[in-house]
This record gives sequence, C-alpha cells and structure tokens, in this order.
Amino acid sequence: MRRRDDKEFFEGSVQLHALAAALNHIYKTVQSGGLTEEAMISLSGDVSGVASHFGICPKGAILLGLITENNAMNGSDQDDLAAYVGCSNIEFIGFHEALSELEQKNIIMRAGTRGRRTIFLLTREAAQSIEDGSPFKPKIWTGITIDDFFTRLRMFYSDFRKDVYDCERLLSNILSLVEANQQLQFCSKLTECGMLAECPPTQLRFFFYLCHRLVSFGDDSVPVGRLLEFTEFMEDDQRIRRDLSNERLALQRQGIVTFSGTDGFKDMDSLSLTEDAIKEFLGDVELIRKGENERPDVVKAEAIKARSLFYNPKETEQMERLAGLLEDTNFKGVQQRLEQMGMRKGFAVLFSGGAGTGKTAGVYELARRTGRDVFAVDMSQLKSKWVGDSEKIVKGVFNTYAEMCRTRQKAPILLFNEADAIFSKRLSSPESSVDQMMNAIQNICLDAIENLDGILIATTNLAENFCDDAFARRFIFKVNFTTPEPEVRAKIWGSMISTLSEEDSMALGRKYTFSGGNIENIARKAAVGYVLSGNEAGLDDLMRYADEETLVSKKKAAKIGF
Repeated sequence: MRRRDDKEFFEGSVQLHALAAALNHIYKTVQSGGLTEEAMISLSGDVSGVASHFGICPKGAILLGLITENNAMNGSDQDDLAAYVGCSNIEFIGFHEALSELEQKNIIMRAGTRGRRTIFLLTREAAQSIEDGSPFKPKIWTGITIDDFFTRLRMFYSDFRKDVYDCERLLSNILSLVEANQQLQFCSKLTECGMLAECPPTQLRFFFYLCHRLVSFGDDSVPVGRLLEFTEFMEDDQRIRRDLSNERLALQRQGIVTFSGTDGFKDMDSLSLTEDAIKEFLGDVELIRKGENERPDVVKAEAIKARSLFYNPKETEQMERLAGLLEDTNFKGVQQRLEQMGMRKGFAVLFSGGAGTGKTAGVYELARRTGRDVFAVDMSQLKSKWVGDSEKIVKGVFNTYAEMCRTRQKAPILLFNEADAIFSKRLSSPESSVDQMMNAIQNICLDAIENLDGILIATTNLAENFCDDAFARRFIFKVNFTTPEPEVRAKIWGSMISTLSEEDSMALGRKYTFSGGNIENIARKAAVGYVLSGNEAGLDDLMRYADEETLVSKKKAAKIGF
C-alpha cells in the first residue's frame, strides 16, 4: 500500500470537518495575500458555507477565520483583525457591524484586554461546533435566572481545570456574564458596591469560586491551596499566603471573606464567605449548606434541659438579676443605652467558686431561660504547640463569636470554662517564647473583651489567678459560688433523690458539707444501685455513699518520684 505524503494526509484529515476546512482556507488565503478581489472569488464557496452555518454576513465569516486561528493562543484584537484583512483601523470601521453581529449571536466574546484593546475569543459553543462540525447552538447569556448563572459559572471553572483557557480568560468570561445580567441581585450588587473595579483580578477569581462552591455544592469553605490555582503565572503564592495570614487582602478588609472554622477555631488554611457577604450577594439564591445545623461547638438553647439549681441567697439574687438582664428586650435596651453613653456594649461575667458549686450548670440554665445558644470554647485547643499559632487561634475564636453576634437574632453566650488557663496574671518581664506567647494571647483577650458586643462568661475554680487588674476591670459582673448552706444542701438532696423525706434531706444537708456536684455523684451511685438490685437506696445507704465521697474528696494527690 502506497504511503500518503504529509500534504495529502493533512488535506484528507481537514475534509473530515468541512466547516473547519473552510475556516482554515479562509484564514490562510486572507493571511497570505490580504482581502483582494481575487481572494474573495476563490473563497466565495467557503465564505458562503461558514456564513450559512452561523447565520452571519460574509464579512463576519472572513473575520472568524483569524479569530478561530488565534483562539487557542492569546485571542485577536482589532489591530490583529485590521492587519489580517489588510486595511487601516479607519478602514476597519466597515467591519465593526460584522464584529458586533458575531458578539450578538454569541459566536465570539470579549475576553479581557491587551493594553487598551479588547481581545476576542470563540465562545465554548462556537468552538465545539467548529471542532466537530455540529450545528451551532448558541447559549443565551442575557436575561438568565440565578440558577442558570451559577450553572455557567460552574462550566467556566470546569473549562479552566480542563485547560480550555487560562485564568485571565476565566475572569473575563465571568465578568461578561455579570455585566449581561444586571437584573440579578448578585450581579447588580457586585456592580453597585464597586468591588469589581477595586478588587485585584486574582481575588475576584477567589470570590467567584467561593460563591460557586457554596451555591453549587454547599461547601462553606475552600482550601487556600485550591484557590491559589487561580493565580496568574507571575504571582507569588507565598506572598498571598502571608497577606492572608495577616488579613491584608482586599476581600478580608472589606469583610467579604474570612478564615473558615470548625469547633469555633479558625482554620488558617481555608477561606469562607462571611455571613454578611452571603446575605448581601446571595440573597436571591436558595442555599443548601453542608452541616449548617451541625455545629458541635454551639449548644442550642432549645436542646438545654431544665435543671433545678439551688444557691445560697446572695448567689440566687445575682443569678436572677443576670437572667433578667439577659432577656433579649432588656439586653438590647441596656446595650443601646450604654452605646449612647459612650460605654462598651458587651457584658463579661466571671463565675468563680469551688468544683461542683454550679458554675457551668448556671451558665446553661441562664442560656435556656433567655433563649440563647452557648458557644463553648475548648480550652485545650487554645494553646498550640507551634508558637504563633495560638495567638491566631484565640483571635479566631473571638472573630467567630463576633460573626455569630452579627448574624444571629440573639447573641449567644461565649463560654470559657476553666478560664484561668488564659485569663490570668500577665508576666511583667517574659523571657521564654512560651511566656511571650501567653502575654500575647492575654493581650488579644483583653482587646477582644474591651470590644465585645455580646455576652462572655468565664468560669474558674481559682479566682486568685484573676488578680490582673486589667482583666478584673473588664468583668462587669462577678459571682462567687460558695459552698451551699445546710438548707440549700437539703434542697439539692431532695431534688436529686425524690424518695428522700424533708427530714432526711435536712439531716444529710447538715451532716455533709458537700457541693451540688458531690451530691449528684452520690445520687448517681444510688441510681446505679437501684438498677443492679432493684432496691431504692435508704438513708443508711446514702450516708455510706456520702462517707465514701468524703474520703475521696479529702484524699491528697500522691507524689510522683522518689
């Protein structure tokens, strides 16, 4: 069998797709000799075929030859097109109508600029039609719904990942879509706020991708590494990471994006849209967000079970006062009055007292009574082994809480249990890196409490650690939970063990100087005994359990070593 030479091979392959062959013939003929009368005669069949396929004028078919040729490279601007047909820019005015027709029929699109000149590229649909010779079915770009808008956005990012085009063309496609659909709240808000003009291109690609992932897939956050795929060739990814870490990006300063977070702690390796940005730009989008009701760091008010708590008269009066203050109407009114007087609006409260005296239980009961969620901070996560991360984590906690206060109808309670771990006396002359880190954390906490808009409650078993005047001044209410008096202890006994008579409850209350936590331990032992034996615990059984609890509470920790 005779082997065909290269020329014959290429001619045969082009004939497989008549449309591509016609455009190729148009391009080569006009490029080599200009748009002469002789060229027009030789190209009449090809020009007619292309014009018929796309429903355009002959001039448009001729321009499409160069635009198709340059589509896989950097596109074509007006200077390129004028040189291609062999005329000056003034003479090229005669082609403007044909160029506009190509745009209006969605065969080509504006794809950014080169200097001050607009670049033109094939639309996805036109390129597909030329590639396989299929009928041209243009996409409608204007007057679309918000769902169609994000369908196209998803398509743009998919094409980028497939290397159909680069990041510059990605953004230009998106901006063209935004400009053409100002009837949508998303598009009109972007134009009105000036973000499109003020924000650097790379950050705009970040923003649109965050919107796309949230709307299309319900993803509340996106890893920074994935976002960096949309940077331009010469950009320094490490510089962007540094700017992110120090919250210097325009999107961060404008309150549009923030670091993501789980369990209340900021994840410095992922970004999310802020709730304010979601409300402003995506108000007309029905969002289905992953895990939006599954926050392990927040205890919902309606999930808190009512408990009978008994305190000494002084603590009871203070807790009732707090409960009244935290009622939403009262709280907002007090905040407004404080703001008018130029005072800080937030409420920081310190609960101190021995273990089991009802500090934490009191916080949750206050939350239940006032309908407030509890944002409970895991103190073990606040001190990172990496110096420098702890400060960011602590700052992230307060940033997360501030966002909750802005976006929720009622400000939650920010709870720091065993808060003496960080709300303690600052060192005057820190020497080690750990000491310096602790002072930095404490300064962050001081500033955050000073600017608090909501409600912070800190609990501690070691009130003496709160001897720093700067911290003490910031806690507007201080409640010291003392060991319950005999009458109060009797009420606790009776509430924990319903079979006890008032007389037996008082006897136990007078005999044992227990906190509520100790009495609860004994009540649980009695419940376990009932399950195992089927017999209710009598007074003698309870006193035996109480004696065991007394021995445990009086034991001193054994020394380790020799």
